[in-house]
Amino acid sequence: MHYTSIENIHKVIDPLFLNDLNDEFDKIQNIPNARDRVVSAKEFQDKLAKLKFFDPACGSGNFLTETYLSLRKIENKCLRIIVGNNSALNLDSDIRVKVKIQNYYGIEINDFAVSVARTAMWIAESQMWDESQNIIFSKEDFLPLDSNDSIYEGNALRMNWEDIVKPYELNYIMGNPPFVGYKQQEQSQKDDMQALNIPSKSVDYVIAWYFKAIEYMKNTTIHCAFVSTNSITQGEQVPLVWKKLINLDGLNITFAYRTFKWNNEAKNQAQVHVVIIGFSYEGVEEDKFIYGEDISKKVNNITPYLTDGSNVFIKKRSKPLSGIAPLMIYGSEPREGNNLIIDEKQAVEFKREYPDMAKYVHKYVSASDYINGKSRYCFWLVDASPKEMSHNKDLESALIKVRKYRLKSKQKQAHATADTPWLFTSIRQPKDDYLLLPIHSSERRNYIPIGYVDKDIIASNACFMIPNANMFTFGIATSSVHMAWTRVICGRIKSDFRYSNTFVYNNFPWPEVDNERKQKISETAQAILDVRKLYPDSSLADLYDPLTMPVELRKAHEANDKAVLKAYGLSTNATEQEIVQHLFKMYEELTKDEK
Repeated sequence: MHYTSIENIHKVIDPLFLNDLNDEFDKIQNIPNARDRVVSAKEFQDKLAKLKFFDPACGSGNFLTETYLSLRKIENKCLRIIVGNNSALNLDSDIRVKVKIQNYYGIEINDFAVSVARTAMWIAESQMWDESQNIIFSKEDFLPLDSNDSIYEGNALRMNWEDIVKPYELNYIMGNPPFVGYKQQEQSQKDDMQALNIPSKSVDYVIAWYFKAIEYMKNTTIHCAFVSTNSITQGEQVPLVWKKLINLDGLNITFAYRTFKWNNEAKNQAQVHVVIIGFSYEGVEEDKFIYGEDISKKVNNITPYLTDGSNVFIKKRSKPLSGIAPLMIYGSEPREGNNLIIDEKQAVEFKREYPDMAKYVHKYVSASDYINGKSRYCFWLVDASPKEMSHNKDLESALIKVRKYRLKSKQKQAHATADTPWLFTSIRQPKDDYLLLPIHSSERRNYIPIGYVDKDIIASNACFMIPNANMFTFGIATSSVHMAWTRVICGRIKSDFRYSNTFVYNNFPWPEVDNERKQKISETAQAILDVRKLYPDSSLADLYDPLTMPVELRKAHEANDKAVLKAYGLSTNATEQEIVQHLFKMYEELTKDEK
């Protein structure tokens, strides 16, 4: 049970229904004629009383409780209008509280949480009853408690929701189903997914509620909104689930909150990054909005990537879609139990003691090493002879440990390479200098720090490499255009980037340019590297921190961005949304003949 903050609950219920209800009440209270105002207030109160809400993962009832309180507050405003004008207008009004907790349904798998949720609803009812009594001057006693059996215990994914409330009676579904990534799912949760014909191996658990909800909502006007792990709108999960939900099942995204940190009021907060997705069944016409940090934008359509545009599904691709894009490959994978990787002190000592073996000690970089300027080294023994390795006691000891480590490993490739402990499990090191792109980097940066690396520096599998990348390639890859595409398509660790060659890079549409334009981008790209050289003591993390990025470096990137935007036929003042829309159109054109 997570005690969700009131602020975050309202990020769900406000755009789902509460904004519209508040707008409707505002119109009523501004009706100039008193009699018409009272009649409208009574009709609106009746409407509020008939609305039914359902949270199929209700936990301790936070969403249901706050929804009930919000509607009762609006109802009390209606009652003030009715009571305030009733005696003067001599209206035979049925002045009483009509919004009841019995119209608020929930499912929760934990029996204690069910009891908490039911109790919370009673407390909310008592709280609002005290306020209502002061308006309608009722002497009724709140006790005895009314029946409160609309919150059920059970597994929502295995229950028939129609047994709880009929679809044609329900108005809204909402909640925050469990935050469980596909790698963390228990077997029972995987079974739940499979029972709904969802590929649990690569999909977060929360998506099961979308499949369950849209099946329940078919041919109704029900509106739904779920808080979800943000990974369901990124990378490989998008085509796996959303293509079916939208194209076959008829799901229509009506509003979305882009990625933000999900805070709650518990002592030990669940530190996850989430999105909120509101949806209805196809055919329900309404305005659509995308929300985010300081963003509230009306759009024509919301894609599964939570962008404005047509529904395009980026699929995994083994080679670049654009013919001019050079191949991007993973770095080499060690899987050696920290026996082939050594620190700078160990590297210096080894070279001093074994000068003839110094040529086999290479600088080694992971994504973190590269960005933060850390110095690590590795034994790179691709060309070493058996005699050289077997006659070195320190190296021999390390290789024995590597072999033992790999034999114990459950990873097939590591186990299979136990008999070659002097080699990395995957060797992809280029013969020439290469462009390095770290797989993981902070979302705070405007640009993923990438750059050229010497061929003798060994890149780990936490990096991507583009061998023989020319300056034009660097200019495109480090541009705001490529970054706009990355922010939408790439996976995330929390909110940080998790770059992918098969989804991000291989699907990225490159511009068709003449030699003059290519030369211009090459020049602006070189200028970026030239500015970096002015700060030899600063790491890429220092240079690309938004708070400390040098003015010269920022200007160099801006000049490169403008050159790249022109190459795409875009305005140099194009917004990120305009860039993404343009790239998606290019992608559609490039893939129109694919099945």
